[in-house]
Amino acid sequence: MEAREAEAIFQTILDVGVTMLKSGGEVYRVEDTICRLIRAYGGENPHVFAIPSHIVATAEMGGREMTSSRRLMAPCINLEMLDRVNDLARHVCRETPDAKTMRARLEAVEAAPTYTLWQKMFIYALVAFSFTLFFGGNLADAIASALIGVVMLFCARLSHTLRGNTLFNDILSAAVAAALAVTSVRLGLAADADKIIIGNVMLLIPGVELVNGMRDFIAGDIQAGLMHVAEALFLAIGIAVGAAGVLTILGGVA
Repeated sequence: MEAREAEAIFQTILDVGVTMLKSGGEVYRVEDTICRLIRAYGGENPHVFAIPSHIVATAEMGGREMTSSRRLMAPCINLEMLDRVNDLARHVCRETPDAKTMRARLEAVEAAPTYTLWQKMFIYALVAFSFTLFFGGNLADAIASALIGVVMLFCARLSHTLRGNTLFNDILSAAVAAALAVTSVRLGLAADADKIIIGNVMLLIPGVELVNGMRDFIAGDIQAGLMHVAEALFLAIGIAVGAAGVLTILGGVA
């Protein structure tokens, strides 16, 4: 393998790992996938170190040692893309295409359409509606919660436009949800603001971060596990701050 081709393959393999990590993949799985891909192309002595915001990889390919790193600034959980890039990694391990082909397939995975805006609106509304009923709200509360859930989707889109991080989005969304819940009750459109708030807060719960942290702990990657759990904790605090701050200003849920 020529040195230039080996370098291109190595860099593309690292980008595959980045896509996996930012889409919600566990750290240990990302490290394992990168090592498998390097070995599939004849690379030797692969060493990969990954944390939720950074990847460093080194290996011997094309007759020389290569080292590269990537910094992840804004992870965006996308389990559909994670599934697609997992399929791509398996295909690459079997077929070992050239660097240009692998890069094109990775770009196709990243550019593939996900859910439409209308589908996202329906999902947000359905989740908020369902959890409000589950926690004891009545039908009026659930309908109000569904409408607020749609507003929270647009809060997330606004946060993305402003290049805000996940913590900023959660604080903003929780604050907006609390304000609209209290307003809907005071206007007589719903009965229990707390049930509406709980139903909408469930949209923000950092479940993927917490689960990935536990899986990293189980896999023996203590550092990555601690970082994921700490991230989940800070996001939960942000949700509480956003909702509690608005409730304090508005004088409670009554």
